[in-house]
Amino acid sequence: MKIIILIKIIGGKIMTQLFVCEKPSVARDLATALSGGYKEGEGHYIGNDGKIYTFAFGHLVSCVSPVSINEDWGWKGNVNKLPFFIKDIPLTVIDNPGVKKQYKTVTNLMKESDLIYIATDAAREGEHIFRKIYKLSGVKKPLKRLWIQDMTKEGLTKAFNNAKDGSLYEGLATAGKLREESDLLVGLNSTMLVTKLSKSSKVLSLGRVQTPTLAMIVSRDKTIENFSKVVHYSIAAVDKNGAKYELVLDKDTHLTKSSAESILKSLGNRNSFEINTKSKKEKPEKLFDLTELQKYMNEKHKWSAAHTLKMTQALYEKKYVTYPRTSSQYIANDSELPALLEKHASHEWVSKIINNGYKLESSFVDPTKVTDHEAIIITSKVATNLSGDEATLYYVIFTRFLAAFYPYAVKEETTAVFKDQEHTFKAKETILVELGWRALYGEVLQQGSLSNCSLNDIGEYSLMEKETQPPKRYTEGTLLHDMKHAAKFLEEDSDKKMMKTVEGIGTTATRDSIIEKLVERGFIEKKKNQILSTTLGRELIDMMPEDFSLYSVKLTAYFETMLARVEHGELDEETFYEELEGLLSKTADEIRGNVKAISVAATPTKEVIATCPKCKKPIYENSKAYSCSGFKDGCKTTIWKNGLEKLGKKTITKTEAGKLFSGKAVKVSLKSKQGKAYKAEVVFNLDKNWIEFSNK
Repeated sequence: MKIIILIKIIGGKIMTQLFVCEKPSVARDLATALSGGYKEGEGHYIGNDGKIYTFAFGHLVSCVSPVSINEDWGWKGNVNKLPFFIKDIPLTVIDNPGVKKQYKTVTNLMKESDLIYIATDAAREGEHIFRKIYKLSGVKKPLKRLWIQDMTKEGLTKAFNNAKDGSLYEGLATAGKLREESDLLVGLNSTMLVTKLSKSSKVLSLGRVQTPTLAMIVSRDKTIENFSKVVHYSIAAVDKNGAKYELVLDKDTHLTKSSAESILKSLGNRNSFEINTKSKKEKPEKLFDLTELQKYMNEKHKWSAAHTLKMTQALYEKKYVTYPRTSSQYIANDSELPALLEKHASHEWVSKIINNGYKLESSFVDPTKVTDHEAIIITSKVATNLSGDEATLYYVIFTRFLAAFYPYAVKEETTAVFKDQEHTFKAKETILVELGWRALYGEVLQQGSLSNCSLNDIGEYSLMEKETQPPKRYTEGTLLHDMKHAAKFLEEDSDKKMMKTVEGIGTTATRDSIIEKLVERGFIEKKKNQILSTTLGRELIDMMPEDFSLYSVKLTAYFETMLARVEHGELDEETFYEELEGLLSKTADEIRGNVKAISVAATPTKEVIATCPKCKKPIYENSKAYSCSGFKDGCKTTIWKNGLEKLGKKTITKTEAGKLFSGKAVKVSLKSKQGKAYKAEVVFNLDKNWIEFSNK
């Protein structure tokens, strides 16, 4: 394929500039912002000034399947030959006709360019997506890196003007490669070992992040189910306004009924009544990172973490919010905020900020706490025509950001204390006396009553029966919180420090997908916003001792620490590989020494979407596709859920997939490149493994 590239003369020299983006939409936005417009080519866009913009569809290239290197490294191989270990796993183009076509387009464009701009997502995974294409292509051209924070014209222009030499990101690229290889090697080896040795009819998937997460859920469920409540007692008296004065006890002290009754009988000489009031300033809540936004939306709106990320990504692509996959709740500087606020000046909250000269809470501006990306905030583009979940989420981000400019709220805390014999009784009241930033959340000022009471206003004592409570079941919000703050599960201070440095297990970009994988694999289930382990999940965790390497949150934190050191040039590849090989050997020994059979009852039934038209085995749903269960035997029959996304249909439903697999034509709603809606019949091409128009 010959691609004609328009050229631009810079300083008397002909220079062809190519921008490689992660998605077509980003390529179009860049072409509009940097070139003032574009015309469409095949798999690329040609800017008005001659710049070329091309794109991937996420990953175009992956590591080869290890079984293609050695048959003993696959499901049909000799289990005694596991674990296998390989450095620098070879790469291959993903086996999909559309992907192969686009890979060829991208690589041909790279060969004919003089300068390549890496414009994939500005993070480890985005860098890795480009570097795999670049490495497999064999192209050697100068590289520059665009670090895009927001998709507005101003944001894209700023990223272009601040483009850095690609060599500065070699550590990031290497870390991306080692992350994929280590997850593949740990996951495949441990999964094949435990599945084969347990003689399970179902694949028992283990992984560096998913397994410690599952262990956390199983542990929480067992604690709840084995919890024995303890009934205990206290003593209290209530004043005329309903305030409760309760007996003050040392922490974790529980009185028996007889002990409480004995104290009650001794009472009757109240004295030393004191009331103390103090004001407490409350600064606005921190800006959102992705995990905190996912947690908030789960708690307030019962959204899944995956749905929150999907909606935030949609807002980002519409240029309404900044980059979503961030782990920072801070911004590097506030110099651009006045201009941003001016764009939103018609909103009453923003108008008040401007007119009163409010500044962003100073502690939220800290370049030392911003690594790859800043917090999720609004952009200079005013959101219009939003509806449904996108509107709900935008309002949440908008409100949190603007609240950060408003004055502190002020709360008044009043405590009233009196003595009776040697015992102390205390009542406490907190009221909001200055709204500050809380005004944006519809809160109102409160009136207190405790400060107006006297000892004579307090009624008779009464015995109170209480009982200890078990921890609550995980929700996605609380699980995300514990994944981020997994340091609390470790005992050694050095381990806690390491865990806090890498901000828990998983990353902001992967935690939601880890939860979905555990659901998909039948290890956990969601019930009324709660997350519970299944019988299968428990049996998998119970199979190994508590100190099994893959159960520990410490292991994944250790690997993230090593990856961070690789990223910053503090650790070389060879040392990382040595640690990885040692882990594989240790994990294999632990599995062989402890593996047990999984009960038949533990295997959940999965919904069969269709029967494979090629090998007649069941087809099941996963998070991204409807795939044949005969994949271990080489059957690649798959319908990708986003198979029609480029034509305007976001997701192919289970019902539609079932009809397509059976050979039927399905009428679907699509959109033209000009955005015009239309309907068309599509069919599944079994030979090419893709969806096409029925009249093609």
